[in-house]
Amino acid sequence: MPATPLSITLAGPPLSDREAVADACYRTTASIDHASEELYWSAVTDDIYAEVAGTTVSSAEELKSKVWDNVIKVDTIHYLTNMRISIDTPTTARVTFTSLAQHCRRGKGFESGPKKFTTGAIYDCDAVKVGDIWKMKTWKANHVWGDGDPSVMVA
Repeated sequence: MPATPLSITLAGPPLSDREAVADACYRTTASIDHASEELYWSAVTDDIYAEVAGTTVSSAEELKSKVWDNVIKVDTIHYLTNMRISIDTPTTARVTFTSLAQHCRRGKGFESGPKKFTTGAIYDCDAVKVGDIWKMKTWKANHVWGDGDPSVMVA
């Protein structure tokens, strides 16, 4: 069972807008790694447009049912890096980053053998400030490569 994720609001001094946009990206992928609906709903707008692994959606409900609900059936770890954030207005931002995501069947991560699937992707996203929290408005994943057994993704 994944560890309990940090709460939506982090303790300590307020985050800068750039840090808060990065946190929205981290909350989005952490919601998968922790299977946390609370983090998911905190990280995306209701009308998010997303392109992920050949699936295109136009709402948070659709993204959840067509992508998120399926990916949380396997154990995952997402590593985000090379993040670049442009704060374009006080309430809009653009962000790009790369991701390495490791997937395995639930509870089988320590078993040796080929039953794991790793992907590398480049993300191009838009974020908006909703009240006092940044959320993802668009989420476009370009999966550049995969290694291992993609059948792992079919839980």
